[in-house]
Order: sequence, then structure tokens, then C-alpha cells
Amino acid sequence: MSNESTSPRYWCDGVAQILDQPTLPLHHPAVLYGESAFETFRVIDKTPLYLDDHLKRLYETVAGLGLGDLPRFFDVEDEVRQALATLPKVDHGWRVRMTLVSDRVSLMGLDGEEAPIQRWLMASPLPDPVQLSRPLRVCFSTYRKIPPSSISPAMKHGNYLSSLLSLREAQKKGYDDSILLTESGLITEATASNLYWVKNEQLLTCVPDLVFPGLTRYRVMEYAREAGMTVTEGFFSVGDLMEADEVFVTSSIRGVVPLNAVEQTPFHVGNQDSITCKIASGLRDMDLQEVARNGEAS
Repeated sequence: MSNESTSPRYWCDGVAQILDQPTLPLHHPAVLYGESAFETFRVIDKTPLYLDDHLKRLYETVAGLGLGDLPRFFDVEDEVRQALATLPKVDHGWRVRMTLVSDRVSLMGLDGEEAPIQRWLMASPLPDPVQLSRPLRVCFSTYRKIPPSSISPAMKHGNYLSSLLSLREAQKKGYDDSILLTESGLITEATASNLYWVKNEQLLTCVPDLVFPGLTRYRVMEYAREAGMTVTEGFFSVGDLMEADEVFVTSSIRGVVPLNAVEQTPFHVGNQDSITCKIASGLRDMDLQEVARNGEAS
């Protein structure tokens, strides 16, 4: 693959952008306060995986933030599909982030008047899936999860500072990622992925009130229930997690990723018969079915 074909691509409101073109001024609310909404998804064989689901959640975040009014859903969907149809073929597909910001600027960033919403797309080639799904070592963050009474975890907004600080803290300690706890010390999720563990062949995870409602999270639980597993969402302590047989995280980009250690405690990363591997295989099949459905519809 040439460097040109694997370079990141950018669009604004469906129009391709030059890479060195200026984007947002420093006094834009998205820069000052993280006032933005975004979604991240994969593109495989020119198919954006679960695009409708991502756009629906994006519209919900825009409404929750009071960011402004978007064009009609199907117009935005068509705009995204047309842009992504121009992507060249790469080895492992593309990672796409769609970011929405209000087209308003004020010196203090506090102008709340209605304004159009700019729709930014950024596409970059994905690395080898083996690299994406390699087992991780994680620790517990000293930073606490933002309470849902402050900002709903259901909104995917641009203020990810607490997650960024937690990730940097973990990396300085020699870990790959960290697990965020509530103020009372309950387990929630990792910095940019949902967390699960297996105990006695039962799948456990945090209640949805405290964590981001990931689309992959939904599919994991759907697959597990269809496979006959008991799935329990609850309020769990650090001790509950540390007694697990298997631990893994999920995201739209990385899929299912096993954890081989939490702090100094090692965990079994599994073989083909492990529940983690079975769930990972089940989700890959779902992705292939999504690609096939889009191929039949085109």
C-alpha cells in the first residue's frame, strides 16, 4: 500500500478537506470546554459497521447536550456513506470518527444561540486485528468516574479529560489501560471500553446507569444470552472483579480484548474454548453478517 492510500482522510459536511487546512479556532467551545459529540466506528470493505446505530446515538447525544439541530437523519447517513465510498481499499479496514461541533464562536465560548452543526469525519487505516486484540495489563485509576448525576455516561461528548488522565497515569506505571471506579469504589469501565468478567461461566458487568451504553456491549450481552449464559448487570466491588476466571473489555474499534492482568493479579486469557474467545468469535460473525447485509442492500 502506498503512503497516499493509507493517509488519514478528512471531510467537513461531506466535502473532502486538505490535511493542512485549519479546523477550529482556539476560542471555539469545542476547544475550550469539549462541547462536541462524536462516534467512532469501523469501515470494512466500504461498509461502515452498524452506521444507523451509531448515528442514532449521535443524535441522542446532540439532543442531550443541546448542541443544535442536525439535518434529517437520512441526509446525514447518505452524506457519510458517500464520503466513505471514496476510501481506497486497505489491508484491515478503516477507523472512522465522526465529530459534531456547533458552528458558533465567542471569546468566552459561552454563546448559546442557535447555530448550524459542522459534521467532521476523519478516517485512518486500522492496524492488524491481532495487534488490536492483544491481551492488556490494566490497573485501577486514582481518578474517579464522573458521576452520572453530573454528566450522563450515555452521552459520547468531547470532554474525555478524566479518561485521558487515567490512561496516562496507567501508562506511566507500565500498564496499558486503567479501570475507573465510582466515588464509593464500585467497578465501572475502562477509559474507552466496557468491562466484563466471567465467574463460574456467568458473565458479569456494571449496571448501565454508570457506564457508556456501548453498541458492542449490547451485542456481547445479546450473544451471551443467546448462547445460554447467565448475564448479570450489577453493582460490583474490586473484590468481585479480582475473583474472576476471565476478564475482558470491548469497544467498536477493538472488538473483544482479554485482560491478562489487573494490577499484579494475572488472569487466564483463554484458548478457543474460553468464554472470552467464544464471545469474540460470535461478535466477528455478527460483523461479517453486517457486511453481507450491506452488500445485498447496495
